[in-house]
Amino acid sequence: MSSLPALSPKHRESGFTLLELMVTTVIMSLVILAIGGLYYNMQITEVKSQHTDIAVRAARTKIEMLRNSGYESLVPGSSLDFTSELPISLPADRKGTVAVTQPLPELRRVDVTITYTDYKSPQTITLSSNIGIIGLGQGQ
Repeated sequence: MSSLPALSPKHRESGFTLLELMVTTVIMSLVILAIGGLYYNMQITEVKSQHTDIAVRAARTKIEMLRNSGYESLVPGSSLDFTSELPISLPADRKGTVAVTQPLPELRRVDVTITYTDYKSPQTITLSSNIGIIGLGQGQ
């Protein structure tokens, strides 16, 4: 006869089976992968947002420079390339242009456009401003 006491049904079911541990491990792995993917997407969104902010600031700065240069320096129908003035923190394929038009006498309109590619997605930022003969913007 065996000297070991007989186990009650309650004691025989008190541990986890190998199958239960494997299922739990798979579920936890899927949760961790989902959280990792979410974190990655959040990082990409943050970088894209930073690039957009930088481009908008560069466009605003260019508009202020044009406004400070005066109404007479803006020739209707002309285009300016200011790519070399763009911040290096924008992606390498960045390009900045200004188009000058004259919608009304004594009013010049400048359209500042900045383009770049962010994570294989083309981005375009365009800001416009009107510059009057007295040098003040008459609407944006």
